[in-house]
Amino acid sequence: MERFLRDFAQQVRLADALDVAIIAILFYATFVWLRERASRSLGIVALCLACIFLLASWLQLYLTLLAFHYGLLGISLALVVVFQHDIRHGFERLTAHPWFRRSAAHEPTQEMANTLTAAIAEMARARIGALLVLPGVEPLDRHLRGGVEADAKVSLQLLLSIFHPKSPGHDGAVVVENARITQFAVHLPLTAQVHRLGGGGTRHAAALGLAECSDALVVAVSEERGTISLARGGALSEVQAAELAECLEQMFAGQTAGRDKRPPTRLRDWFTKAAALATAVSLWLLFAYNTDTLQRTFVVPIEYRNLPTGWELMEPKPTHVELTLSGSQPAFSLLDPTTVAVSLEAEDIGQNQVMRWQTQSNLKNVPGELSVEQIAPETVVVAVRRKPSPAN
Repeated sequence: MERFLRDFAQQVRLADALDVAIIAILFYATFVWLRERASRSLGIVALCLACIFLLASWLQLYLTLLAFHYGLLGISLALVVVFQHDIRHGFERLTAHPWFRRSAAHEPTQEMANTLTAAIAEMARARIGALLVLPGVEPLDRHLRGGVEADAKVSLQLLLSIFHPKSPGHDGAVVVENARITQFAVHLPLTAQVHRLGGGGTRHAAALGLAECSDALVVAVSEERGTISLARGGALSEVQAAELAECLEQMFAGQTAGRDKRPPTRLRDWFTKAAALATAVSLWLLFAYNTDTLQRTFVVPIEYRNLPTGWELMEPKPTHVELTLSGSQPAFSLLDPTTVAVSLEAEDIGQNQVMRWQTQSNLKNVPGELSVEQIAPETVVVAVRRKPSPAN
């Protein structure tokens, strides 16, 4: 065990650690996306494909690996088409990260939470139907239809006016973003899961529909029953005014704190990070780490460059060398034999009639991870002469 650890420490490079770190970050982002936004079917498909590929690589299943090699593009295109909705969610979450968002000019406050709670409670008491959308971090533009642009301060009187039964826009939703009313009379997508509405109507279907495809918080007030319902994270629940106030306060506090500091680390995040790191290390050990040293011999062409005008190389001149390299399998995977060459500069002829070059020092395009064990010939010797003048 001690010998293994010593050999492992000697062979691992800084580049390997960077390689594992990059892959771990990509896996972490993928795991978070699959956990929070992607459909369960996409996660199952991705996991099954990954397991089949790893098993095929371990057991050297030739036909399966060949199918992955030639079918990778087709599989990728099929996954993009079938799961385009989930993939779009992933990019939306990436662009919605605080690093890519500008700070809001207006921050939600306790006063605004109180105003919204009072207005919603009053509309529920008076049985006035209402629908309010409070966006999270994901953009909502592609989910919203119609509506009227606005830029108004949130107030009890304004909300009651918008949702008054005789108001032209009372059937639509109001969007409250960055402590301002930005749109009203907006149409939201309707859920297809009618059985989850619990007796609610069109407003509740719209609230749940938007909550299923975004991280927005949607408040629906029933004009038939005078109840308040919250939709978030694909779930719809009926709440009292006090619960609504608490939920709004928590949401606004989280939005304000999120711009100034990172959210508190959860145990689930640590587990996800550990899983991503373990997956990246396992893949590196399986495909990249190899203690076996291989030797391979190649026939490498010799190229003569920049021969001065009026001079020529006399025959016979060497055209190839035999090159033996040693290294690990991953190191050989970095080598492209078609680009390896011995490049000899012939411009400094002077008065010499014979040119000599060391072949190893003029070897090009060999990765630093590979060692030159042998090269034959070690020296290239070529006679040169001036071209004879053309006969008159």
